[in-house]
Amino acid sequence: MIAHDVHTFLCAEDALPCDAGIEITPYVYEAYDRDTYNPKAKMEMRDGKRPSVASDDPMIDEDRYYSDFVEYNAPKGNGVTTGKTVALYSAEPDWGMDEEIHVSPFQWLTGGSQGYRHMRYALFGFRAGAAHRRALHFSGLARRAFNAGDIYWGVRFSARAIHYIQDLLTPFHQKPFSEQFLLKVIFSLKRMGGLSVVAFNYHHSFERYTGYHLWHGTEWLVDAIRKAPSIAIENLRRDLKKGWKRAKRLFYPLFAEWRCLLADRLENGQRFLSPAEVAAIDPPEGLKKLVEEWLVLASGVVKGYISGYVAPNLEDLCR
Repeated sequence: MIAHDVHTFLCAEDALPCDAGIEITPYVYEAYDRDTYNPKAKMEMRDGKRPSVASDDPMIDEDRYYSDFVEYNAPKGNGVTTGKTVALYSAEPDWGMDEEIHVSPFQWLTGGSQGYRHMRYALFGFRAGAAHRRALHFSGLARRAFNAGDIYWGVRFSARAIHYIQDLLTPFHQKPFSEQFLLKVIFSLKRMGGLSVVAFNYHHSFERYTGYHLWHGTEWLVDAIRKAPSIAIENLRRDLKKGWKRAKRLFYPLFAEWRCLLADRLENGQRFLSPAEVAAIDPPEGLKKLVEEWLVLASGVVKGYISGYVAPNLEDLCR
């Protein structure tokens, strides 16, 4: 998904015991995080700055769709607030850390290393993608930081974990399209522009639509997040798998609705929907209900993660 920060901010408003002030601390976790990252991507301290990705590459650019739903203020001295820190850095894994690296021989199925780490595809019984493992990885680093009394990096690692949880539960991170659709059109995909182009169009058009409207505060989407009840997370690995399966069931009717609405544009070669086109989409009630159901599920899991894995570490700050 995009607009990770808005989704996280709204969930944190409900799940955090208070919006405590915390001190920015240096990064001292090189010895504990030996995973592979893009060497061109530098660790950014963006506190107070916008979270969107601005790029000359339209495949990853988000800046044209962005609006300041969350107002990020410059740090006061070396202090920031918990809510905006967890919101801002829930977008961090999209800032290049997972790009241009080799993480799996199957990463070509998800468009490269970025896709592989941010998705969990299931198509014809075959699975590819590691979003669930990335959530567990950063949740473990967050626990280490919290145990060391480092609240800032505990929150920031938690934000990264939340990013992958959100991606894991996003419909188009689970399948590029339905198996039925693929079997129906496989012999005409060359005419349609090719398999990867069609997959890209469906995935990114849906994410640009929901991201644009979250950043612009569209009421029915924001309300779906705010009303979502927290889902208790008792075992992170097991409960993420359960959430993924629930979200996967939503994919099929959601894909059918999205295709019905936009197939004439998305199946005719490379197509980037402009912000104006996104703003003009008027979803039918069936599609709105499916999007709301997805947001309620994803928000419930994120609220449960914040309540169970972040909030207990802030109790002393909230007294």
